[in-house]
Amino acid sequence: MSTQSDGTGQPSSPRTAQGPVAPDHRWAGLFVLATALSMIVLDGTIVGVALPTIIEDLHLDLGDAQWVNASYSVVFAALLLTTGRLGDRLGRRNMLLGGVVVFLAGSLLASQADDAGTLVVARLIQGVGGAFVLPATLSTVNATFRGKDRAVRSGGRG
Repeated sequence: MSTQSDGTGQPSSPRTAQGPVAPDHRWAGLFVLATALSMIVLDGTIVGVALPTIIEDLHLDLGDAQWVNASYSVVFAALLLTTGRLGDRLGRRNMLLGGVVVFLAGSLLASQADDAGTLVVARLIQGVGGAFVLPATLSTVNATFRGKDRAVRSGGRG
């Protein structure tokens, strides 16, 4: 690989015999994937912490509270294999973007919920969105990072 001058004495972008080398956006992509994944993981746990406040604010009984807490996880887990297969057919990017949109729609509905039924439906929608996001993020990381990029170490041997 060589660099060429842009006429000002400064080297221009790297070039190969085939033309300019595309910038490496893999690490920025990893940040986007990690953000999407953290969004669904956080949602899977945050309701457990907030449940006492939710019960008080929405006047839920024990059964309603259990549905609010479990509905996300049940739908999420039930759809993982199916959405992973859909990702193979429709594309990882489409699944990730669609999943984020569905998840955010469920989150918006949950934020406006004023009764148990609406909140449970919102959590179900979030579970569907999360089930689209998880396989898309994992398979994208697997396809993007190969070889020594998967084994990047910090520091020395340990």
